[in-house]
Amino acid sequence: MKALNAERYYLDLLIPVFLILLAEILIFYGKAEAAMPIHALNLVFLSLSTIFVNNRTYPALMLLPLFRLLNVAMPVFFHLTLYSYVLVYAPMFIPMYMILKERFITAEEAGLTFERFWFFLPVSISMGLALGWGEYMVIKPQMLVVDNDLQQMLILALTMIFFVGIVEEFVFRSSLQTVLQERIGLIGGLVLASVIFGFMHSGYHLTLELLYVSLAGLAFGVLFWLSKSLPIVSLAHGVTNIALFLIAPLKPEILPYLIIGPLFLFFFYAYALDRIKERIAT
Repeated sequence: MKALNAERYYLDLLIPVFLILLAEILIFYGKAEAAMPIHALNLVFLSLSTIFVNNRTYPALMLLPLFRLLNVAMPVFFHLTLYSYVLVYAPMFIPMYMILKERFITAEEAGLTFERFWFFLPVSISMGLALGWGEYMVIKPQMLVVDNDLQQMLILALTMIFFVGIVEEFVFRSSLQTVLQERIGLIGGLVLASVIFGFMHSGYHLTLELLYVSLAGLAFGVLFWLSKSLPIVSLAHGVTNIALFLIAPLKPEILPYLIIGPLFLFFFYAYALDRIKERIAT
């Protein structure tokens, strides 16, 4: 009888993914104290496996339980939730750097480029605003700033783009989506990365939020696949959170205009580029 081939039957992928989803389901049902040992066990399993198994899926998956453990274990120094985002997300730049340094993910695969940035910029902003508005309708959060102070709004915007956007999009798109597409194909990798992204929002304890964020993850994943750019998809993610935690609670009536404007600009870009190519060809 032939020995069981773990990679052939995706056992090396199914076990850690199952543990991640199981832990997040426990968090969804308010059992965080039971979820954390599972995430910790999974992190140890993945860390040890990278020593003995040449499988770059493991380093990508390691980021997920690590992020959740950091999220729960980080001490709270600020009453204002906005500043706690920096404390939770900043440490993640260290493992992200190590993954790039050890070339588990190359800079090209991670999308560390500004090529075609200006072309995709309008659609990135429009998508982010639309997704943020939609998520606001699901969870109806309060603003993350205590008043309408311009400085706090700027801090919120920078935090959502340069901490939340970059970290989450590197973890789920640059890293996880890349390795999953390599293992199970373009569609399979895109869908599985998006579902895991949705489940990692289990702390809201809302089924509709998990479904919505999974769909948002698909949108981010397609944008990353098209643009091959971490800056573009990070911007879209950051703008989503800006719309969710600032614009929608404060001025929801302006969101349709903010969404439509960049879309017109994007279509103008596409039309102008097409005409330029036609002229060059002739």
